[in-house]
Amino acid sequence: MLPLLLLVGCSGTPVCPPCASDQPGAVVLAPWEAALLAGTLEDLRAGVRITGERGFGICSGRTECESFVGPTSQGPLPEGHWFVRAEFEVPSVGEGWTVLFHVTCTTNPGSPNASTQVHDRAYPVKYTGREGTYRLQPLWKIQSPYVNGPRSCTFSLTPVRPDGVRGEPWTGAYETAGPTASLQP
Repeated sequence: MLPLLLLVGCSGTPVCPPCASDQPGAVVLAPWEAALLAGTLEDLRAGVRITGERGFGICSGRTECESFVGPTSQGPLPEGHWFVRAEFEVPSVGEGWTVLFHVTCTTNPGSPNASTQVHDRAYPVKYTGREGTYRLQPLWKIQSPYVNGPRSCTFSLTPVRPDGVRGEPWTGAYETAGPTASLQP
C-alpha cells in the first residue's frame, strides 16, 4: 500500500511538487524532526519583517521618536527635525541577513535648477533575542524646511536573505517646504 501512496503522492504531475526523495542530496525529515523545527522554519521563511504599525516610517525628533507620522507624509512636513526609522525582527538562525536602505530626493522639483540626491546603504542585521527587535534610527535625517528649496523624497528598505535573494521593499515618501524669505520693512 505504501508504494502505491508514494506513487500517487509523487507522480511528477504538474500539480504535485517534486518529492524530496527525488532531489539529489535532499534531506527527508522524520515527523518528530519536522515538528521540532516547524517554528524555526516558519521564522526562517518569514525572513526580516517590520515590527508593528510604527515599525517603518517618519518620526519627529532628532534621535528619539517623539511622534510617528508613518511611511508617507501628507503634504510637506511641519517645521522641525524628523528622521526615517525601522524596527524589525530578524530570524533566529542564519548569518548574513541584510537590509538595503535607499533614498532619492529631488530639490526644487519641476524647476530648471532641480537637483537629485541618491543615497544607498547596506546594513548587516542579526537576531536580537526572543523579545527583541532590531532598530535602525535615524536611517535618514530630515530638516524642514529644507535650506536649499522645496524637496520631495522617496525611500525604501529592502530585506535580503543570506543567499542574496531580495524581499519586497517597504517604501515611503515625504516632502519639505523650502526656506521662507523674511520680509524686510
